[in-house]
Amino acid sequence: MTFQVASMKHSIRIQIPQALHQEPIIYQLITDYHLVVNIKAAILDQKASGGGWFDLTLDGDSSQIRTALEYLSRVGVEIWNGSLSSQL
Repeated sequence: MTFQVASMKHSIRIQIPQALHQEPIIYQLITDYHLVVNIKAAILDQKASGGGWFDLTLDGDSSQIRTALEYLSRVGVEIWNGSLSSQL
């Protein structure tokens, strides 16, 4: 018997510190956490003194999204919208 896990979409805004601009943050979400990532808006300037931000929609099951959000927090990415809420 095969069970299908329901896919869900979770919208977040993340702020990536300048120190992480060269890191493959979005790539990690796709490859390590098996999410479909839609970039809805972004600002990331290589010469900017501050961090960049991305509006993302993460598509995957709740455990994939939860562990991806934990990864973002762990590496120092600030999550502005969305959270590790109990709805995941």
